[in-house]
Amino acid sequence: MLFVIKSWALAASGLWLYRRFFERVGKSVPEFEAWSRTRPLLAALRGEDSALERIEAALHARLGKRARVVATLGGWPWPHYALGVQLTRRAGVLELWLTRAELLRTHGAPPPCLIATLREGLNQHPGAIHDTWLCAGTFYGKHGSDSAENGSLLKPGDEPRPRLVARPACPDWLPKFLAFRAEC
Repeated sequence: MLFVIKSWALAASGLWLYRRFFERVGKSVPEFEAWSRTRPLLAALRGEDSALERIEAALHARLGKRARVVATLGGWPWPHYALGVQLTRRAGVLELWLTRAELLRTHGAPPPCLIATLREGLNQHPGAIHDTWLCAGTFYGKHGSDSAENGSLLKPGDEPRPRLVARPACPDWLPKFLAFRAEC
């Protein structure tokens, strides 16, 4: 009888440990993870250099050392992944490049929301950011992500649901070497 009680206790503690520290929110999607390793452009902001410098500093402070976000408004599998990002500032453009995608754990604090974090920067610097671009998969609108195959335009505001508009074409200020536009 003692053996049965010990085995049940061991099984229960093992299950608790797994669920608490190792369980993931969903199933791994190898295609999405492979795509993220190609280091595609996730978002870009065009504006005044001084404002972009302040937004970059605020993003570094908000995202922390690991610099991760979650695309909570994206279609499947985007909300299930913590997206590692790298910030790059060029003349007049701040770019967020995707460096890796890791499945989120069921317990623990998730990284900040990508769109909410960017919109916070837009709201803090009104008029300084002239244009924004988000990868198509980061937002799943009422017509799906296919309606924004050229990316989305993020507008500032404080309403609960961010205002994103599907772009009819990719903006000409994006780097010319981006060959991923159709895949994004």
